[in-house]
Amino acid sequence: MLNDENIYLFKFAFRSILRNRGRSFFIGFSVSLAVFIAVWVLAFFDGINSQIENAVVNTNTGFYQLQELSYSRTTDSSHPLEFTETLRKKIESNGIESMSPELVLDANVSTPEGNAAIVLLGIIPAFHKKFLPVSDHVIDGEFLKSDDENGIVIGKELAAIFKWKSGDEMIVNYQDVTGELRSEILTVRGIFNYSSNSFEKRFAYTSQKTLQKLFLNQYQGRTLFHRIPFMQKNLDRQEEIKSGLSSDKQMVKTWKDMNPEMSVVIEFNDGMIKFFFIIIALTITMTILTPIQMLWQERFAELKMMNILGVVRRRFWKIGFFEVVQMIFFSGLGSSTLLVIILSIQSRTGVDFRYSEQDLNIERAGIKLNGVVYPIFSASQIGITFGFIIFVMLLSYTWAIHRTLKKLERTA
Repeated sequence: MLNDENIYLFKFAFRSILRNRGRSFFIGFSVSLAVFIAVWVLAFFDGINSQIENAVVNTNTGFYQLQELSYSRTTDSSHPLEFTETLRKKIESNGIESMSPELVLDANVSTPEGNAAIVLLGIIPAFHKKFLPVSDHVIDGEFLKSDDENGIVIGKELAAIFKWKSGDEMIVNYQDVTGELRSEILTVRGIFNYSSNSFEKRFAYTSQKTLQKLFLNQYQGRTLFHRIPFMQKNLDRQEEIKSGLSSDKQMVKTWKDMNPEMSVVIEFNDGMIKFFFIIIALTITMTILTPIQMLWQERFAELKMMNILGVVRRRFWKIGFFEVVQMIFFSGLGSSTLLVIILSIQSRTGVDFRYSEQDLNIERAGIKLNGVVYPIFSASQIGITFGFIIFVMLLSYTWAIHRTLKKLERTA
């Protein structure tokens, strides 16, 4: 409570800070700059992790997938489940609106020039358009229609390799549900340019009706699925979604379960951030510890006189407390102002790592990351800023005041 005594001590602490403006400014500026750099790096890596996550889920993976049990465990595709209205409502009741029931068929395309392995997805176009905007990135021809038969939509990379264009026919080789090797001719309806080169080369789309006729040898008049990928903002609700949708016939997997390599990259980035924060905290504490101790040692004669006049140790600690509160406020204000200004700009413009006129894109495990990183700015980073400053300042001031008062006791 700020009674008269505390108000006086608060003002006394403020005058103590101003008494040596240069050293006080050095302490405040050092902490502000170090914390700003640390939190900026955090925002930068949050941006990288977000881009990795978005790149993964946009390879037709989604944040989650509801998978038929045997397909989930062994990729055995011989036991597809029916996508019923009841299941759709159950998924929607878990807060999920964009989903795509899909049949999956490993196939091979061949021409006189060569062959390539592809993953052929049997989709319902109306569902898939809400799930992933591939249909908006068709550069030749058109996307599948709801009543399409014997049509296929392929990626730009695959089309470039075999010099296909819309309207061309292609031979698809595959193994049907009985294990028989078969070949069918499909017509290229369209070519899409989306996600990465690996995605464009590997994935192709056809209608559910076509894929059922290929794999099951007949269209069964209902929607079947091996997997249902769906979108969410993040993985925060994974336990709730897994418990709500898993059963003895189906299970839920996250994108991290399906792409552990990129999951490890994100976890490594998170570990590096924690390590970086520890290093910064230790470095800045050691940097300001001596100047803070010198600030209090310079007041030793004054503190000794106050002690002789009857000022108790508790009031010295109060002076130190009010001083550290004011230093935390000024340092936090400086760091927060820098963060708000710089991250507000960079979250929109990005940090460009392209050092030439050529577009720099990194592709790893089929995931495409471009050379521009967009740091993520959030209100929680202001809290982290002040928390970091509070820790460093309290530790440094506590040690300096403790050492000064110990010296005062020995000379009393």
